[in-house]
Amino acid sequence: MHHGLILLRQIFSFKFPCVFNCRQMWWKVQAQSLFTRLNSLNRSRKVILVLLVLCVFLYYILSSWFTTEKPTIVPDNLEFCLQEKVERFSDSINRYDVFLNQENQEKTFPPYVGNGKLAASIDSDYGLFIRLNRALSLSVKYYPVVSTKIINSKAREATLLNIRDGIAYRLQTVQTGGWRSKCNYVESRLYAHRARPSVLVQDIRISNPSKRPLFLEFEPAGQFNWKNSKTSPKTETVGGKSISYEVTEGEVDLPDNKYHVYAVVASIRLPKNTFSLKAGETKQYQVLTVVNYTKPYEKKPEKLTSVMSSGVEKELKDIVNIGASALQAEHVKVWNKMWQSGFGISHSKAQGALNADKINTTIYYVLSNVPAPLYDLQVTPTERTKIQQVLHYPDRCYNGHSTLLANTLWADVTDEDDIARVSTTWMITLEKMGCDFMVRSGAEGVLQAMLLSMGALRFGDSHLEFKMEPKDLHRDLFFHRINYGNNTHLNISVIVGEDNKANIYAALDRNDRPYYACDAGCIDAPMQLSRKVQQFPVKLTEPLTAILYITADKVHMEELKHVLHLQSIKEAPPHEHHVIALHKHGHHFGGLPLIFWISLAFLVIIFHLFLVKLIINEYCQGQERFTNRRKGYNV
Repeated sequence: MHHGLILLRQIFSFKFPCVFNCRQMWWKVQAQSLFTRLNSLNRSRKVILVLLVLCVFLYYILSSWFTTEKPTIVPDNLEFCLQEKVERFSDSINRYDVFLNQENQEKTFPPYVGNGKLAASIDSDYGLFIRLNRALSLSVKYYPVVSTKIINSKAREATLLNIRDGIAYRLQTVQTGGWRSKCNYVESRLYAHRARPSVLVQDIRISNPSKRPLFLEFEPAGQFNWKNSKTSPKTETVGGKSISYEVTEGEVDLPDNKYHVYAVVASIRLPKNTFSLKAGETKQYQVLTVVNYTKPYEKKPEKLTSVMSSGVEKELKDIVNIGASALQAEHVKVWNKMWQSGFGISHSKAQGALNADKINTTIYYVLSNVPAPLYDLQVTPTERTKIQQVLHYPDRCYNGHSTLLANTLWADVTDEDDIARVSTTWMITLEKMGCDFMVRSGAEGVLQAMLLSMGALRFGDSHLEFKMEPKDLHRDLFFHRINYGNNTHLNISVIVGEDNKANIYAALDRNDRPYYACDAGCIDAPMQLSRKVQQFPVKLTEPLTAILYITADKVHMEELKHVLHLQSIKEAPPHEHHVIALHKHGHHFGGLPLIFWISLAFLVIIFHLFLVKLIINEYCQGQERFTNRRKGYNV
């Protein structure tokens, strides 16, 4: 046994180091051999080898730059709960009807609501906004949104903006126990009522499915640094239930400090003290805010202000008993009716391109700054009829180039001031381009005017012109339900085919009489429109004219070709491939990734360098043979 241990010690002491030294010597020999081979290469081959190594290096570096894959992040339990609440909006988010704002998100869309008379944002510190000139740009030092604070608990939150329904959401997920405990939810909804312009509504729902109580505290609405304002708390019984509310009134200075506005705000009060929600319990709260204000004045009208105060209180009491679901249904119905008309565009991957998210939110923010008298419950039937006449028979709207090309109209917005600025720019543009009557008819008229402006669609003498230039039709465009006459709606589309040529498609959504259309120049016979889609080629004329004409007067259309006085007319050429590729793929190189084309370019360069080297070698060897031959002949 002793001899066996000695033998093992000898093996481990001598044999293993020998094996290690042998492997080390082998690698050393291989490295020396490799360096010897490299040194034996001539200069040109060394250059080619260096270029190959450089290509491989650049390939991996560039591929890492152009890879947009994000690292996989395993969400914690709170994040999982939040995503579960957001999941119900996923289809609407994909359709660009709902926009989600989360932490560390580069591009956000303010959760802003407005109805042309008042506006607020669910996550803003700017308070209430009322109308001044063309937009809701006058800030009132009154904060109508109630914040929910969770005591001694981790929380995660996100906001959403539902432009289809005109509702802003704040979603909060709270965890009261360990990572295995169930999540509690606090959901707030905020909307400026479309049919009741003086009303702002916030619905709060708190759910505690866990086994522990949840402790919360409301940060109530109210004035903050509103100079010379007065607040009166009140408690009354309305419809058999007691409500607590407060009325705040005072002057709001205009930017020039010369004129003032008198505002009155009545709002439901929630408990200020900390309260608890038992395990398995769910509670709902509603915060109703009613706002009214005067036109700008120099001297305060005393009698008017007292009437306003009593009117605001009365309206608050009237809507208390309507019910949360019925009140929201009234509001959503109006927004859904307004969105029956709309615009669509194919998605572009080009840098800085205008896409559906920016277009939809901009339209929403502009409409939120415009009243909707057509749906206002206090508007008389006679006034409503006058508004409908303007909407159905627009005159000389719109007279200008396509607003899709105007960057100032699609500026990024981050807060209420930006929204007011963009809305004002839109209002000025539409008013000065012949749509003044449409703008004054309210939100529906503004929407119709915006749709006309995007396509440079112009109502002229007895016809509608589609005046976009053929060179700008390199993306698919869709105009849905354009008003033309009483009970007549048009659908117009531009679709770029596989041959990169654009074609126009037109149909009637509904109509009360026959309508006809012809393409640029109206050389061809008018084509009667119907619910069946009709195709028209895009033609290029000299001088430039509209690319489509639509009218109910067939004789008028037949006579148009005699007054256009065209020098030439032909089908518009297809768009260049690199223009289409830029929008489809984000670069000019077609469907293949950019790294492929860079790698291909390097390979082509290397091939040509190698080819040049072969030619030089052949030329030099030929010269040497010729010289040796002459030397041999002379000898």
